[in-house]
Amino acid sequence: MPPATVSNPNDFKVVKFTNRNDFGFTPEMGCMYDGRPIFGITGAPGINGEESIVLPYHIAQRLATNLAKIVQLRRAPTVDQAGIPTGVPLWSIEDLEQLKQSYLEEMYSETKPVAVSETDRLFAKVEEYKKMVDQLMEKGAESLVIEGSIVDSPVDPLQTTDSVSGQIPVFADKQDVIAALETRGIPHDKRLGKDKLEALLK
Repeated sequence: MPPATVSNPNDFKVVKFTNRNDFGFTPEMGCMYDGRPIFGITGAPGINGEESIVLPYHIAQRLATNLAKIVQLRRAPTVDQAGIPTGVPLWSIEDLEQLKQSYLEEMYSETKPVAVSETDRLFAKVEEYKKMVDQLMEKGAESLVIEGSIVDSPVDPLQTTDSVSGQIPVFADKQDVIAALETRGIPHDKRLGKDKLEALLK
């Protein structure tokens, strides 16, 4: 059985990264992570001078390292006054780390999500979908209520009077009226209009 994976304690840290320089930090300079450019507050790739953005710990660390190297390269005397390479290292590890940390400010740590098994995750989805269906069913039931009264069942075209009120029901069309007249054996002229045919049922 493979050993359990231990997560990095920095995985959930949130950091403010600030470009404390008078020049823009572009993707070409290293303002990117895993090959993807980082966008500043203007929405454009790169981070302007004196601009701050909030980032996950690991992305902020990578940007700070890249920016510190750019600054050190600009400061390092690669050649002497005679134009001869000095052979002096471009930076020391200590100076690089100090400069890097000057760009970072730890803000807070997010809560680590509780690990769940695949089965638990799927059953959580089952409950989620069940609640969704229940809500849809409730909305469907509500649609059958109009102004506080439950909608009556559709009128049977062959029923000539309402079983409760004794009144003639409202027919959907002329054919329903004719069907009711024929059921009761009431003589009628099919050429008459719907209203006149309904009057024969009264």
